[in-house]
Amino acid sequence: MKYAIYGISLIFFSLIILPSIIVFGFNSHKTSSTPASEVKLIDGGKLVKLDNLGNTDLYHTVNVFITNQNKIQKMDLEEYVKGVVAAEMPAEFEIEALKAQAVAARTYVLSKEIALGGKGCDLHPGADVCTDSEHCQAWQSEGELKEKWGKNFDKYYAKISQAVEDTKGLVLVYDDALIVPAYHAISGGKTENSEDVWQSKIPYLRSVVSPGEEAASKYKTTVIVSKEEFINKLKQKEPSLKLDNSNILTQIKDVERTQVGHVKSLKIGNITFNGKDIKEIFNLNSTNFSFEAQGNNIVITVIGYGHGVGMSQYGANAMAKQGKKFDEILKYYYTGIEIVKIENLLKIRY
Repeated sequence: MKYAIYGISLIFFSLIILPSIIVFGFNSHKTSSTPASEVKLIDGGKLVKLDNLGNTDLYHTVNVFITNQNKIQKMDLEEYVKGVVAAEMPAEFEIEALKAQAVAARTYVLSKEIALGGKGCDLHPGADVCTDSEHCQAWQSEGELKEKWGKNFDKYYAKISQAVEDTKGLVLVYDDALIVPAYHAISGGKTENSEDVWQSKIPYLRSVVSPGEEAASKYKTTVIVSKEEFINKLKQKEPSLKLDNSNILTQIKDVERTQVGHVKSLKIGNITFNGKDIKEIFNLNSTNFSFEAQGNNIVITVIGYGHGVGMSQYGANAMAKQGKKFDEILKYYYTGIEIVKIENLLKIRY
């Protein structure tokens, strides 16, 4: 996904479709060791809505398609971000990690904002985003969070609210444009360069070491299938597959991996699959996988959770535990970006 701002006297930015972000869902305080910088494209500019009569209002709402209710609901921006953070990151995480997540979530929805020139949610016309985590960002209502958190609701919701309020209005930019704030659960020790996953080279989505993720329960997972099931599932995808049941591993060849270890492509029998195919066929947590034969079974060992591009959520939490502030976390995972107040970034006219 790419964003651009075209400025002459009027400034617009737009969004090019971003590959699915795979994630998991399970004010006065000083929050940063360095102050957030401000990019002012128009001196004293405010993010505003101007109608045909020239009346202005501070823009602060988003149109969200709630998937499980099959409807679009207008929401306050910051309240929406609370629901995203609560859905996308465990409330038990460190507050600075939650703040980093809040800024990434806010950046994403504003980049999609139709009223600001974004493309909106292409699955649901009229909506800026949807609550499907595979397509846009996960989001949960207070009612859903009460059910999920039970007696911890008040404590956790207060913590999420603090993370959002302490970063209110902050977004991520690169070259004066909102970034693609890709994030995932667990990188497996090192994040990916964007071009190794999505073909497009994005300057701020560079590979970085992501230590401390090993503590995550899903850092390393295994999927076990019988040899017969292994072949049948592959044939459902590619009916012309020819694979001998007697010695499957010797028929898996030409495995191409990214520098981090995610599988780009591999040949199984007479068919070449890409890593994403195998991930989907066997419902794996990532494309960083390997095969092993154990008796009549094939054991698939998987490292990491998600596409591996951008911010690792467990990596962010590990950094927060080391005392890093949210801005340090974001600037580590998104190379060369700036953190700005959205009202200092754009002035949109209609």
